[in-house]
Amino acid sequence: MRHPMFMRRRRGETDALRPVNDPRWLVVRDRFSRVIESQALGPQTDLRAVMRAEGDRRRRDGWLVEDVPRNCAFLFCDRQNERVCVSIECYEPGPAGSPRRSIRP
Repeated sequence: MRHPMFMRRRRGETDALRPVNDPRWLVVRDRFSRVIESQALGPQTDLRAVMRAEGDRRRRDGWLVEDVPRNCAFLFCDRQNERVCVSIECYEPGPAGSPRRSIRP
């Protein structure tokens, strides 16, 4: 059975960078998941544009920037011996230097 061309997405796949009605945060973490920097993003922000701008900024600063994986809201950047993860997160991160918190009680 063939499906029409417009039915390309699999069931359950969502666009992780689509604008949403809730706040999000652009977060940069080191290789140990510690917060290096973060920026609050308001509801309905164009998250794809935010990720593109951050990747472009890092490229200009000499980073090797990987592409955003399909259906994901993160990318990795490398420069010399440093590697960071840039992501869009739905929970407010802790202050700089804090580790990733578990959401389990």
